[in-house]
Amino acid sequence: MSAKKGLIHLIHNVGNIANREDAAERAILEAVEAIADVLRGLGHDVGLLPLTPPYSSAFHSLEALEPSHPVFNLFEGFPGDPESEVQVRLLLDRLGFAVTGCPAMAMHIGLHKAMAKRVLRGAGIPVPSGILVRRAEDIKAPPFPFPIFIKPAADDASHGIGAANVIRDQKSFVERGRELLGNHSLGLLAEPFLEGREFNCSVVEGRGSLKALPPSIVDYSMMPAGHPPVLTFEAKWAPDSEVYLKSPTVCPAPVEPALTKKIQDLALASAEAIGIRGYGRVDMREDAGGNLMVLEVNPNPDISPDAGMAKQARAAGWDFPRLMQEIVAAAGRQEGPWR
Repeated sequence: MSAKKGLIHLIHNVGNIANREDAAERAILEAVEAIADVLRGLGHDVGLLPLTPPYSSAFHSLEALEPSHPVFNLFEGFPGDPESEVQVRLLLDRLGFAVTGCPAMAMHIGLHKAMAKRVLRGAGIPVPSGILVRRAEDIKAPPFPFPIFIKPAADDASHGIGAANVIRDQKSFVERGRELLGNHSLGLLAEPFLEGREFNCSVVEGRGSLKALPPSIVDYSMMPAGHPPVLTFEAKWAPDSEVYLKSPTVCPAPVEPALTKKIQDLALASAEAIGIRGYGRVDMREDAGGNLMVLEVNPNPDISPDAGMAKQARAAGWDFPRLMQEIVAAAGRQEGPWR
């Protein structure tokens, strides 16, 4: 056991476990104790603090903490309110805490996918075309050919992502678009569907700069007949489902070294453009010509011991405690306009 290094407040959310769409939140709860145990093994005392709505309750709980101790931030937002994740981070900053993970601005941009696309494009990073649809009456024929892919414009953890989101005609666009808009009031984003290989690459801050870990490739070769090659909500969060079992990630991605470096360089450039600090993940896909396109930049992705980031850290030679050490060490270094 290491010498005691002081207290860490570990904050997290409590989802409604009766709701299937809260599987992502349940996964966070399952990771909390594993991460707390590792932090204790590294010599820290750990105080667990679940945050529950309304905001006033969460704010009072945070205001009662001692700000001289850092916060390990596993809060993923209140159910049905993804922007609350950003609001809690803003409060932690106002209270003067050192906090693990990304600053509020990066979290806000990463959550709002159309905004993130504009930021990335402005930084010269290749992204697919896209249109933002806010109302059912605005579901017009897209300015790019079918097939297209649609997703909630401001949500995370693959909420709202299903096989039906790959759209091959206007009738399906209207039907699935209206269904999504009924559940996601901030609109949906429609993009050309890229049929090439899918990669993701995690980045971790170390000594003030970001390091790209070995990337993963998503293996869709075993997917059931007729199921499009996409990571649906079920494929990410339902371990007993066929699509989960048949869409594994392989890390390191078995590609030539030049492509590995290109993926890592693109991940770093994308993370810097969005303002990622602490840790993040960049998802990308190849178009029909084999050109990499960035799909999303994910602030504070899943860091549970069996998640993709931990797998990539192991491929880099880091065990899980080392990954936690790096994340905690970065918490006190955030400063400047992105905080």
